[in-house]
Amino acid sequence: MNLQKLSDERGLGLTIANSPQDLAVMLAHRVADALSDAIRQRGTARLAVSGGRSPEAFLRCLDEQPVDWARIAITLVDERWVPDSDLASNAGMLQRCLPRALREATWLPLFEGDSPERDALHVEQAIAAWLPLDVVVLGMGSDGHCASLFPKQDNLATFLRSDGEVLCAATCAPDRSPRITLTGTVLRSARLQLLAIAGEDKYATVLKAFSAPSDLMPVAAFLTPPLHIFYSSDS
Repeated sequence: MNLQKLSDERGLGLTIANSPQDLAVMLAHRVADALSDAIRQRGTARLAVSGGRSPEAFLRCLDEQPVDWARIAITLVDERWVPDSDLASNAGMLQRCLPRALREATWLPLFEGDSPERDALHVEQAIAAWLPLDVVVLGMGSDGHCASLFPKQDNLATFLRSDGEVLCAATCAPDRSPRITLTGTVLRSARLQLLAIAGEDKYATVLKAFSAPSDLMPVAAFLTPPLHIFYSSDS
């Protein structure tokens, strides 16, 4: 069964791009339009984006969009517990890819340097006032993890819930490196929920997730309306 059929059966949106660059442009336009709509309707907009290397082209394109960044608040869906000077930092990547946006927008970092648990508590207190988010852009790992919500992780079922009390949590990656992540309660609150994937390996992974339990493939918990998937092959 292909992704189009599975998405249709689940009531999900699907956009297929011809290349990763086309995907970046289409995704940036979709996000910019949604942020502008939110500003027109409510005066402000709240955005959470993914880190890593895959979103860089999308974020650079988003930074060029004619959006009123001064009315937008931005955060990350997750972060490695490292300062933004570290090459592994998602915040550092955003600073390189979204310089114009971050000069004007309200920025909520996940790393503050106290401890993963205390930083997560501070983020939780701050982001409660943002809910529901307007736009969330998710990615997915080859193991089916989403944000820093990994297969068989401690407390995973709690962190994946859409109606839980925990909004931000200190977690660990499989290599035991500390992370901070927003939970399903925050991520699944968004008015526009997007999942961006590229490549045949990610295609095969997301197909498998449609029939997998979320404790083995956490992205499965997000494959519900109103999610919209953006996909392109590597070529």
